[in-house]
Amino acid sequence: MNFADMMKLEWKDTDFDNIYYTRSKTKGDFKIKIVLPVQEILSYYKQLSTGTNYVFPILLKNSLTPSQLENRKHKTLQRYNKELKEIAEICEINKPLSSYVARHSFANCLKQKGVATDIISESMGHQNLAVTQAYLKEFDNSVLDDAIEILV
Repeated sequence: MNFADMMKLEWKDTDFDNIYYTRSKTKGDFKIKIVLPVQEILSYYKQLSTGTNYVFPILLKNSLTPSQLENRKHKTLQRYNKELKEIAEICEINKPLSSYVARHSFANCLKQKGVATDIISESMGHQNLAVTQAYLKEFDNSVLDDAIEILV
């Protein structure tokens, strides 16, 4: 799930077993099984609920205008990415870390586990396989680069 969709996720879009949402970018409908780690995250945020319809405390009130939503997304995504970079520094990860990298690392992990590209594409919400193949190729190159470093 990308940041914009996560930000707008409402409690009514979840039940005990699944999360249901429509991807903002492609308008594709998704049903995601809630596995234990996700259930723990949802339970945590349920306890912290600020009284809005939203799962995560990003949108702090209901009924925001499209302009307010976009402004809030921009500000919080910028902060989120800054904090991911700080985490990377603390963990001595010498590669740029962002919401984009986190989302596409998911795809790369699936590929490394042998999941078919068309299934990865569907899970990412891409409208065509070419987009997914481009992302996976991008990660393939970094894996190859790392392998070469090991040889040298």
